Amino acid sequence: MTEFAIHTAPFSVLVSNQSRQLFTALTELYPLDFIAKPKPNCIYDFCLNVQRKWAGWGRPYHISAGQQHFRMTDPGQLVPVFEWGLNWCIASYQHQYLAIHAAVLEKQGKALIMPAPPGAGKSTLCAALMLEGWRLLSDEMCLVDLENGLIVPFVRPVSLKNQSLDLVQSWYPEANIKQITTGTTKGTVGYLLPSQASWCSYQKTAHATWVVFPQYNAEQTDLQLSKMSQADAFMHLANNSFNYAVLAEQGFNALGQLCQQISAFRLEYADIKQALNELEQLC
Repeated sequence: MTEFAIHTAPFSVLVSNQSRQLFTALTELYPLDFIAKPKPNCIYDFCLNVQRKWAGWGRPYHISAGQQHFRMTDPGQLVPVFEWGLNWCIASYQHQYLAIHAAVLEKQGKALIMPAPPGAGKSTLCAALMLEGWRLLSDEMCLVDLENGLIVPFVRPVSLKNQSLDLVQSWYPEANIKQITTGTTKGTVGYLLPSQASWCSYQKTAHATWVVFPQYNAEQTDLQLSKMSQADAFMHLANNSFNYAVLAEQGFNALGQLCQQISAFRLEYADIKQALNELEQLC
């Protein structure tokens, strides 16, 4: 069993694993100074265990956090399952921030938050905006500081799936996509590396300014952007939050403060270029 740590800010993760393959793969996705040997007496936010389990299990690797089982996986799918496991840890166990399932990008200190369910085109839009010059804060997790309402970055590679991989690569030939894995429960998955500006500002917070709920619709003839009320935005953000109910009064106050800061919209689109133009004009 070997150990290494990933320091992603605001979280540090200790990984105990029996797979050199995982460590090597993650060095392609994260800057080398984000990955280090464990330090004595260091306190980590999460501990993920990656162990071989042969007898009685259908798949050889078992990923868990403490006593909580996450998933079994084949060796060839360790990278996406590890990334999903890290998302699961943060969604389930961190409560120092209000956590919303959303992509977050920043321009001139102002944050654009895009909450969306799977299949809505959130990650594709997020990738395109980053490649157009926006700073990535997160593809997966909007973290709201409970005291000051600022958006805290959690910079990691952007997860792209299936058709999005080919589309992003064709739109942006310079896009640096690594660790493409086929045959997962979500199909083919690959990871777009954050821009240099995103990595360099991985601890720089931003002010929540816009919330856009995107929805890709291939049959949509014309792009539609419609304004939402604060009350409607509040309910949709609460429904997309991982820990709003757990935080109780703190969650209510933090989300209420967030909704007072932002302008909220629904965006339904079929053409990515139209969507990008609309978002650039809006923001």
